[in-house]
Amino acid sequence: MLRSAHALAELHARRNQVGDPFLIAEIDCRRSELVDDINDWVTSEVPQHRNGASLHTESLGAVVDRMARSWVDANKAIDASGPRSDNTHKHWYHLAELVDGYTDLVTDVAGGRRRLPEQ
Repeated sequence: MLRSAHALAELHARRNQVGDPFLIAEIDCRRSELVDDINDWVTSEVPQHRNGASLHTESLGAVVDRMARSWVDANKAIDASGPRSDNTHKHWYHLAELVDGYTDLVTDVAGGRRRLPEQ
């Protein structure tokens, strides 16, 4: 899963650098494959509690993809605005919120309080 998350971050960074719609479509296709890989891993490794567990609105792979994009955006903000700017703070704060949400989601799934959507 960590390799897929890292690859997602690399794809988001590359996506920010290209302007060709064909290349962007290829990158997005690869991102979709990696999101599916993460979701497949979760399905095989994490027991899903269906009875009484509330349904989360997106897959874990989609959450990891959003965190990867946010990480790239936060680093880009440092390069563009400097480490102490309000813009940089906004991006890193957003990433921290996503990480907190991810942590809560994983904790709830593992505890049987929340379930992930089926693919």
